[in-house]
Amino acid sequence: MHEIKPKRMLVILAHPDDESFAVGGTLAKYARKDVQIILLCATRGEAGIPGLNSTEAGEIRERELRKAAEHLGIEVYFLGYQDGELASVKPETLLETIACWVDLVKPQVILTFGPDGVSGHPDHVTISRIVTQVYDQFYKKGMLLYIHPSEATELGCGVSSSSTDDEQPLIEVDISDYKLDKILAIQSHASQNPGLPAKPEEAMDKIPCSEQYTIARDAQTGDNYPDWFEPQREEEKDAIR
Repeated sequence: MHEIKPKRMLVILAHPDDESFAVGGTLAKYARKDVQIILLCATRGEAGIPGLNSTEAGEIRERELRKAAEHLGIEVYFLGYQDGELASVKPETLLETIACWVDLVKPQVILTFGPDGVSGHPDHVTISRIVTQVYDQFYKKGMLLYIHPSEATELGCGVSSSSTDDEQPLIEVDISDYKLDKILAIQSHASQNPGLPAKPEEAMDKIPCSEQYTIARDAQTGDNYPDWFEPQREEEKDAIR
């Protein structure tokens, strides 16, 4: 891992491309603001290319994610679990792995899926549950953010609304100046048929100008509290519903 910076975000997701479609603008924005963003990808997306065996698919999708990470300005590490099988991994094994990373990075912000996994994918749901357990049992510092279904998540998985608790505070991140970075990252995942014009500049109108997050946990504890994220005011929250 690179030298630890003062501001740190630990992003914990399931598959290559999860980082680009839903949260790519946020990652690019804060990486450019000197926040060290470390992505843990639980699998290599081995089940994500029809017609290819898991080894070949995993190699392709790992390369795609590393290319996307260069566009976003983030670090990426793979946890080595199998795509589609996270729900069958012993919970204590996954818990220990993620807890060790949290202890190593000591992030001010942890970002992951909400309890419904945005799309309901079992791998997403498993990651959300384990990351939340790690925060509650071992960390309780800074913010735990869940990806909130919005126009941004609709682009990746067709889900733009959620049945989860909308009374939790929201953060809306303006990514207007980072849409090109996000497009380039999405296009890096060529095997997933991103559906954007070949010229990145021609895809700008297809990318929403904001990404949204639910504040799942908010421990305002001294130097572990991030002043670089601010919850939305109630009138702002009402305006986007």
